[in-house]
Amino acid sequence: MVSKQNDRSVNYETAIKGTTLDVYFYLLRKKEAAGVREIQRGLGLSSPSVSSYHLEKLETLGVIRKNRFGNFEIAKKVDIGALNQFILIRNYTLPRFLFYAVFVSILFAGYLLFFRGISFPLTTSKVFALLFGGIATIICWVETYLSWQKRPF
Repeated sequence: MVSKQNDRSVNYETAIKGTTLDVYFYLLRKKEAAGVREIQRGLGLSSPSVSSYHLEKLETLGVIRKNRFGNFEIAKKVDIGALNQFILIRNYTLPRFLFYAVFVSILFAGYLLFFRGISFPLTTSKVFALLFGGIATIICWVETYLSWQKRPF
């Protein structure tokens, strides 16, 4: 087996793709060690040797490791592909847009509370602030929802 490569020389984006990426996502979703046959069945691969090949590739990259029972587990989380759009906090994987959505929502709610809702007469600046805040809040929440729907795990 090839020795593990250091982080600086590895481009995970090009090294982990296709079925290897599926195997990596499977282990991320599972959040515990899994065997060769379990991964083969879980991903519908044609044989255990296909599963073993991709696991060895990930192990060579230093992304997964084999435990004392012969099962594979995540050794290091790397940002690749769709994972760039998520942040891991403890055991929770959250879309990055969630933080923007919460921030913009708090600012918009603060504006509405500070000016006590919509007071008449509506001036151009009030209409602009309401439209800008409302549209920005809606866009952020829609993007958060869409990224959550497309999550790979």
